[in-house]
Amino acid sequence: MTFLQCPSASESRALKLFLVLVTVSIMSCSESGPSVEEQLQIARQDYKTFNFLAARDGFEEALNQDPDNAEAAYGHARVLMELNQYEDAIAAFELALSLAPNDPRVHEDYLNTLVWGGKLRGRRDWLDRTIELGQETIRSFPDQVEPYESVEDAVGELNQSERWLRILDELATRSEGVSAYRISQSQVFRIHHIGTRLLAARSSGDANAVETIEDELRRELEGAAAAEDGVVEAGMETRLGRQYYLAFGHELLGNDDEQRKWLNRLDETLEGREMNGQMIHFDVYYMDHFASRDSSNEQRLELIERWKQRFLPTWETGDVSAFRVALSEEQSILEDEATRQNKESGQVDEDLLDRLVGNGHDLVRLETWGGAGAYRQIIQLLIDIDMRLEVALAFADEAIAGLEENHAGLIYPGVSLDGIDRARENWIASMQRLRGLVLVGLDRHAEAEEIFRQLVANAPRSDRLAALGELLAEQGSNEEAYEILVAALGHDAQDERLRNNADRIRQLAEEVALALNRNEERLDAEIDSVRIEVADAARQHLVDDRLDRVAPDFNLTDTEGNQWSLSELQGKVVVLNYWATWCGPCRQEFPHYSSMVDSYASADDVVFLAITTDNDHSLTREFLTENNYRFTVLFDEGSATDFNVNGIPAHFILGPEGRIQYATSGFPGAERYNEEMRLRIDALRAGGATPVLPD
Repeated sequence: MTFLQCPSASESRALKLFLVLVTVSIMSCSESGPSVEEQLQIARQDYKTFNFLAARDGFEEALNQDPDNAEAAYGHARVLMELNQYEDAIAAFELALSLAPNDPRVHEDYLNTLVWGGKLRGRRDWLDRTIELGQETIRSFPDQVEPYESVEDAVGELNQSERWLRILDELATRSEGVSAYRISQSQVFRIHHIGTRLLAARSSGDANAVETIEDELRRELEGAAAAEDGVVEAGMETRLGRQYYLAFGHELLGNDDEQRKWLNRLDETLEGREMNGQMIHFDVYYMDHFASRDSSNEQRLELIERWKQRFLPTWETGDVSAFRVALSEEQSILEDEATRQNKESGQVDEDLLDRLVGNGHDLVRLETWGGAGAYRQIIQLLIDIDMRLEVALAFADEAIAGLEENHAGLIYPGVSLDGIDRARENWIASMQRLRGLVLVGLDRHAEAEEIFRQLVANAPRSDRLAALGELLAEQGSNEEAYEILVAALGHDAQDERLRNNADRIRQLAEEVALALNRNEERLDAEIDSVRIEVADAARQHLVDDRLDRVAPDFNLTDTEGNQWSLSELQGKVVVLNYWATWCGPCRQEFPHYSSMVDSYASADDVVFLAITTDNDHSLTREFLTENNYRFTVLFDEGSATDFNVNGIPAHFILGPEGRIQYATSGFPGAERYNEEMRLRIDALRAGGATPVLPD
């Protein structure tokens, strides 16, 4: 047994001296570190430079130093919201609310977090909380615009406009004391109340009610405009409230010119700019940009510069999301110009390149709804024009490191929690492929080849195979290059990842085949052989790749007034199709969906239910009548949230046991749509066996 020896006297003195020095050092570091207020200032500056991760950590550090600091709590919650870390942000806002219950900023951003978290995470409870807390916020701050917008988003997501109308009616008639006075004098409350009444009337198809409300609104708008112009004596309401009422009211009536007039009037003051932000972003700047597509690049960039300056993010003011949209649109114009210059002369103006790279650095931090996509965009551009490849490599390395370390903001926040790991792996692989292409451009072929071989071994997709095949052909390894290029062209029929490069890869395959004394007929035969093999494997994977998830029950009403309960359809294969009249891909899909419904009309074990997410039900009825669609359509009341629908058209196929087995989104084209839907439906009808397609 070994015993610890007591230190000698000299050793004891030395140890004590060491501990004293350590203590002094720690105290010195503590004293020289930033104070809470300094830490807050640093975090705000990080936010201003779009370094949201550092800002998040900075506010958290300030909060650790002073747990009762309301500004630190609010800052921490706000940046978590910006990074779409909704679960953490909600808890952080609850702390901020307890420290600053009378700060409208905290209420507004908390509601914004709840509604977007509810939509993207499929959390009906968060949307319900948005509506319930929203009415209390409006009761306290009826002139603040953002709470109405958040609640109306939540109501729209749940398709519960009648519920919201009841709440507004109660706020208008049953509020007491100071709240009653504030609400009665608030033009912001008044116009949102009218707007909700009008939506409900339009949705129900009550033409008389619509006409009555619109006439009432026109009269009130005339009176408000007269008060603004000094023609009649103004009432007790505020001037900004009247201007907002006029802008929103004319939007409800579709009077674009009048709406713009009052939006611009609001924009003359800081308080007005805060009120009109969402409307002026979408209804002025975005629409002007959309309408300028045929203008010169100089004119378009001038418009976008005004757009960016209007929404320049600061800690106190500005809309990060609006600025991000403007910057992204600017980047697209600059990319088109760089591509044009490169195609014409093989060169790109250095100032233009500087601007592109600078914008790229901003976008990969601002694009918290999918920063990985912003990385891919700038890297791909630099690869395509074959310039600034060292910069492209730095972008790729930064993206890969961020993905591997699970940095917030890189992956679309609507990805389901059980699919986030797969999404991250796919993005890492995508960035690795781009990194390999950059290395090829930098003549670092051995490193690139190692990357491409690993990617192909993990998943032989056409773009990965093509990258490896091109590199092998360049190195003169024709035998292997031929085999890989054939595989790339064979796989592309399924994954379609070659896109615009398909013709170039085909030409290269022909050149390699010629060098090997193989004719085009043999090349086609070998590509077809791979295509058949890949198609068979894809078909099997399509059927075998089951989700086997619980399907949330619903009770929804169809256009004929009939009730449908999902739980009552067990024993049948149920096909759900979420759509809306404003959705272009939905409209493209519907003729094929209609034909599919007809083809299974005699099958009593298959049920098709198209669920519209339109808030205005009259639009749904008009669309179905105009196109003579006869299939069953249900009006959604929150089931899209329960099924975590984040894009439409969205399809869910439930097996006879009532569980979700397949889920897809988008319209892939008629041929793929028909084949894939039928394969999955028939596999479930057959008890899981893969159906045999006719030749």
